[in-house]
Amino acid sequence: MPLPELVRKTAERLLSDYCESHTSTCSQSQSRLRYSIGNDKATLIEERKEHLEKDHWLPKPVALFRYHHDLRQWTLHYRDGSEQWIFYLNCGPSLDLAKLLHHVDLDPLHLFWP
Repeated sequence: MPLPELVRKTAERLLSDYCESHTSTCSQSQSRLRYSIGNDKATLIEERKEHLEKDHWLPKPVALFRYHHDLRQWTLHYRDGSEQWIFYLNCGPSLDLAKLLHHVDLDPLHLFWP
């Protein structure tokens, strides 16, 4: 089911601002952040420049935000070693995607930014 329009626009604004502010703090020539939004989820993706091909970027999904239509809340997920998405237990579901982005920044267990 597609995201409600207001939820989608808010997510796009928050993720765009997040990617822009975090890409400017790291070396833009070697890594950057972007996001993608699907039906009921948004994915934060880190891209790193491939060493052998100058113009090729390697994507690595960092965090997944799932929207639950019945609760109108977002949940945060990280990828484990087998590349499966796992619910992040350090914060519960939230109406506020910005709160979940803040948890990605904090990352005390280094699950998002190893």
